[in-house]
Amino acid sequence: MPIVVMVLSSLALWGVYWFVRMGGIDHLREQSVRRKDEAKRAQARESEHTAPLRAIDDPRDAATILMLLIARGRDPTAQQIAAIEETMRRVFHFDQDLNERLTQARFIAGRAQSFEQATGIFSDLFKKQLTPEERRELLGMVEAIALIDGPGPSPIQTGQLDVLKRRVGLAVA
Repeated sequence: MPIVVMVLSSLALWGVYWFVRMGGIDHLREQSVRRKDEAKRAQARESEHTAPLRAIDDPRDAATILMLLIARGRDPTAQQIAAIEETMRRVFHFDQDLNERLTQARFIAGRAQSFEQATGIFSDLFKKQLTPEERRELLGMVEAIALIDGPGPSPIQTGQLDVLKRRVGLAVA
């Protein structure tokens, strides 16, 4: 028994010696700083993706982005682009700067990670600036783009439309 106590106390003494004299404290501090830096980098990457979405302050631009994101495979077909352009002209009255706004919307839609993310970011904008009737019209516009590809929206698109309904306050939770 005394030998076991002597071995354990020697190990404890060497552990303390390593920790204090040979840089154990510095090693632990470096690991802590490294973890904090990694967390900051991850947060910066997330912010980089959401910053263009958060910069949108016009519900018409936000609606255009959602119409682009609802397309199957996140790459709208020529028919969907034509329908989005027509909506932008007819409903949003973007005649003069249609191409600039559509180009900007396509860029921002490309930065979004998902339809759900964009909907979450834009939901407050829609609730504050649109009436319930305008929100229903928004849902109809986005659904019309989803319907262009086939006889009905895909299951993924149906889920995305349900998320939009909930986020803008049109569906009972």
